[in-house]
Amino acid sequence: MALASALMTCAAALAAPPHSAPPSSPPHPDSLEQAVKQVQHQTRGHILAADTFSRGRTQVYRIKVLKPDGKVQVMQLNSSPRSQGHPGKSGFDQGG
Repeated sequence: MALASALMTCAAALAAPPHSAPPSSPPHPDSLEQAVKQVQHQTRGHILAADTFSRGRTQVYRIKVLKPDGKVQVMQLNSSPRSQGHPGKSGFDQGG
């Protein structure tokens, strides 16, 4: 009886619709200020530090944030390809 119940629970879980799709990656910021606002909005945290560095021909914004759960996270956002004047590697990288 317990085995049948367990099998029915598994079958129901498999038949359930998948969770909503993960949110699309955030837009690439054009400035350090935009990157800071984006990270603050996404994490609801307190910005501890922010700086910009170059990785090849791409500007990378590195933001250190204290999240509400008390953890510190370093996030890196590549600049907008538009602001570089050419298409290139861009993206959103979370370190931690």
